Amino acid sequence: VEQHRTAPASVDAATTVLLAERDPYAAEFAEYFLRTEGYAVRIVLDPAAAAEILRAEPPSVLVVDLLIAGGAGLALCRAARDNGSVPVLAVSAVDSRDQALAAGAEAFLLKPLDPLQFVSTIRDLVGTSAYLRQKS
Repeated sequence: VEQHRTAPASVDAATTVLLAERDPYAAEFAEYFLRTEGYAVRIVLDPAAAAEILRAEPPSVLVVDLLIAGGAGLALCRAARDNGSVPVLAVSAVDSRDQALAAGAEAFLLKPLDPLQFVSTIRDLVGTSAYLRQKS
């Protein structure tokens, strides 16, 4: 199952977030905050579909629930790391930060997600935070 919604016209839609999530409600919650910030969002609820998108159409950033499909999230982190160009934000209701970082995730957030922290982390990963822009 995949949903694809585009960002508002005023924003650079080239910045795409792939949400690989086990919970469709959590995916919609995350998508709402990302779209509000102008990101294009793709939601997948199946790790195989997420892996295919990583190969065929790499997003700007991958957000992966580590518990997707009973724990396939770490494999998705490794796939993104092997792809080489897709930063990963791992999220989970279980504190598995160390495993996520070892599998290749650049960042980890514990669920339930804090909207501000979530969006700030995405900005940092795609290099669009105000702090990073000021440095260039």
